[in-house]
Amino acid sequence: MSLGFGFSLAKRLDYLGFTVYAGCLSSDCEGAETLRSSTTGKMNVVQLDVTSDDSVNKALKFVTDHVNKNNLELWAVVNNAGLNFLGDVEFCPMDIYKRIADVNLFGVVRVTKAFLPLIRKAKGRIVNCTSVKGRLSLPTNTAYNITKYGVETFSDGLRLEMLKFGVKVIVVEPGNFGGATGMLNENSLKVMRKDFDTMWTEAGADVKETYGKDYLEGLYTAGVNSKDTTHKTLAPVIDAYEDAIVNMSPQYRYLVDGSNQLFDIYCMLARLNAILPVSCMDYLVDKVFSSGLPVIAAHKNK
Repeated sequence: MSLGFGFSLAKRLDYLGFTVYAGCLSSDCEGAETLRSSTTGKMNVVQLDVTSDDSVNKALKFVTDHVNKNNLELWAVVNNAGLNFLGDVEFCPMDIYKRIADVNLFGVVRVTKAFLPLIRKAKGRIVNCTSVKGRLSLPTNTAYNITKYGVETFSDGLRLEMLKFGVKVIVVEPGNFGGATGMLNENSLKVMRKDFDTMWTEAGADVKETYGKDYLEGLYTAGVNSKDTTHKTLAPVIDAYEDAIVNMSPQYRYLVDGSNQLFDIYCMLARLNAILPVSCMDYLVDKVFSSGLPVIAAHKNK
């Protein structure tokens, strides 16, 4: 958890009086240190790597022991950890597909399965943060898109399975908020730069000749510059999270418009995607992105 959705939600829930278990990949990161400074006595920072069975099981033991000791019940699990990635199918190596999926998709499954018995006992809820890209497929986004679509269908199946237990499963789908998270901070940009260098290095001669280095560099620049169009704060997403957690009749899905423009083009296209024929959507998406609009729409931070 860095200074993104998860960090802001933990602070909001702490303010509202909840006992919070904030899972952080690094227990020494800036976000973890800030959360530890809470004076409510209800904030618990837990080391958590969603790609590791051992780490998840240790976090589960901590939470189980804590709720039992304090006569509590676990009301909600929010799956928020995520990685973004930008790159065409022909450029993206298989190990990057696997790396993104291990966090974004299998991390959600791993954490949910571990904590579900506690949630089931409380008749609580699972809240999965996906993205507008869980509704809308975009060029250069397949490594990310397939994980978001995967969590969407995982959530749908789990929601149906949990009906008989009174457990609610909710999806939050942020739109254009990437620049307001830690996605484009110094460390994230270093990782992004390394990934783009890897894509070019590992690409075959035919791919390099077909696309050219300038194309890949242009895509990188568009990703970096996407911060110029994103929403300035995370508040609309955190509001959706809060409603998903505290409302006794929450929505099944919260598509949250972002952007600092007149409207969120990604969310608009996602809504049209539900009603227009494929040929029409292909035309619209191609026209929008061939105009040079940055293609990074949303991201969640560990």
